Amino acid sequence: MRLHLAGMTIALVLSMGFCVASAKDAYRLAQASAPDTAAAEQKLLGVAAWGQLVGNSITGKENGETLVEYYASDGTAKSMLGNEISTGKWALVGETICFQYADQKEMECYRLEVAGNTATFTDQKGTGTRYQILKGNPKGL
Repeated sequence: MRLHLAGMTIALVLSMGFCVASAKDAYRLAQASAPDTAAAEQKLLGVAAWGQLVGNSITGKENGETLVEYYASDGTAKSMLGNEISTGKWALVGETICFQYADQKEMECYRLEVAGNTATFTDQKGTGTRYQILKGNPKGL
């Protein structure tokens, strides 16, 4: 009995642990869990939400300027804030999406929620920012 419980405990710990997925693995996982059009109107979190953004862009206001950010399937993130373009990387860490741009020392991670064509990124302090989802890469980033 103890052996059986120990095995179950190890399996539970392993299944609950955070994993850092490679960009290609994350993309495959996101695509596999991407919902159909009818389900796209539901609130999606984590990997399912990220499946709605990979290969697409977001736009919104940040510090009074227009932000457009494109998320490529190879793990690249390209951002245009005003007229300034930056290139960084994205990675799924558990159910969180993390970004690191060249001017940042550390990755910034967010909880992601998608409802329809709106993406909400919530930082570690609990502050959320909403963006509109744009199909594809309309700015050619």
